[in-house]
Amino acid sequence: MNAMIGDAGNFSTNGVNINNPGYIQFFKITQIPQPTDIFVFLDEHPDSINDGYFLERDYYPEWHDLPATYHNGTTAFSFADGHSQLHRWMQSGTYRPPLPDAANLPISLSSSQKQDLDWVLDHMSIDRN
Repeated sequence: MNAMIGDAGNFSTNGVNINNPGYIQFFKITQIPQPTDIFVFLDEHPDSINDGYFLERDYYPEWHDLPATYHNGTTAFSFADGHSQLHRWMQSGTYRPPLPDAANLPISLSSSQKQDLDWVLDHMSIDRN
């Protein structure tokens, strides 16, 4: 589940997710201005399933949690408005086979490798400003 949706426990006790303080933590569906753009659930790579939510940080150019690519190099997302879609990744480095220790997380990214990570960040939440 998207870490920026709902109560993130100790990470959001003051109403702001301390992992992404520049982004809005949505506690209610009615707080999401464009529910067609914000995902709630996704397929996560088995190597990065370590807690109850999927989180990427806007200030680290790396994959902390990694989307799964079970569907011919795509990931299934469900959005806050109820629709779902398969998203195809643009960079081959995002695809890691679903095998034990295949992801080798975290995965550091150069500025030229951030296109897929930026897509995820753009669909996790919106800027506070």
